[in-house]
Amino acid sequence: YPARLRWVCVRCANSCRDIPPRKRNILLTPSDVERVTRATNLRAEEFSETSVSHQPYERKMKKLGGSCIFLRGARCSIYQARPLICRFYPFSLHPSEEGGLEVRFDSDCSGMGKGPIRSKRFFHNLVRLAKRELSPQ
Repeated sequence: YPARLRWVCVRCANSCRDIPPRKRNILLTPSDVERVTRATNLRAEEFSETSVSHQPYERKMKKLGGSCIFLRGARCSIYQARPLICRFYPFSLHPSEEGGLEVRFDSDCSGMGKGPIRSKRFFHNLVRLAKRELSPQ
């Protein structure tokens, strides 16, 4: 895990929209699609489109004007049902050389270097969330 890493969400919403030169792809797992469908009563085709095969993701969120269609100002209108990738940002999981998982982070995130030092437990909880979300139901 990234030792002595300070981070706090500063509610910038930069992970929810395109910021030059970066275009955001909000990728969706089958569980994400199901959760957003339940929360919004929208069909998957109304808020997402088929993604390139990028396992475990199947679809990607539609955007309007370069922003997630659920972004209202700087707030997520589906926050409680938001996708796993959004719950993780600015962190991401990648296979490690040892066969486990490695946590990486987006150093461009406005909240990096601010707030509390994130504990080993914080990162273990992220891994646990991912495993729970990605395990077959």
